[in-house]
Amino acid sequence: MATPVRLRGLTRTEQRLLRAKLKDLALAARIHQRYRLIDEVRRGRSIVEAADRVGCHFTAAYGWVHRFNTSGFRTFEQVPNPKGRPPILKAGQLRELVDVALSSPTERGLPFSNWSVPKLAEYCRQRRLLPPVTDEWVRRLLRREGLRPSGCGRGRPRRIRTLIVKKTRSPALPAVPAAGGP
Repeated sequence: MATPVRLRGLTRTEQRLLRAKLKDLALAARIHQRYRLIDEVRRGRSIVEAADRVGCHFTAAYGWVHRFNTSGFRTFEQVPNPKGRPPILKAGQLRELVDVALSSPTERGLPFSNWSVPKLAEYCRQRRLLPPVTDEWVRRLLRREGLRPSGCGRGRPRRIRTLIVKKTRSPALPAVPAAGGP
């Protein structure tokens, strides 16, 4: 059987901080809810009752009381994962992929003259330029970099004779001729 979680005593500094945070209307609702939960438990309510009063699940309430007991209010306003997921692909690997895609397969000693996305992805995976990713992921990476296979979308097979850089309008040139021009 699990040991019951009880709220430890608050220091004077923590009590002042708790009173200030409960009055702070600029706090996000979730963060304010955490401070209210600690206040309700401090006033003598059980964790389940306090969770019901502040509107959260009792398992979350147990977690927040346990977190307060170990680290105080320091972690109440921290983002859970501030850096996000670590990237799978580094910038250098992406540059290598684009360089390979823009080159000819015959230049690289391969027996074919056209890249297909599966051939390109397999070539890059064999040379450890890419982590083990799907062909569709490679296609999306190329598209995101402004490259697309020539002949795509016109009923032709997805062969890459050359990768074409998408044309973009230069911001210096007007899209529409100026009124009253020659």
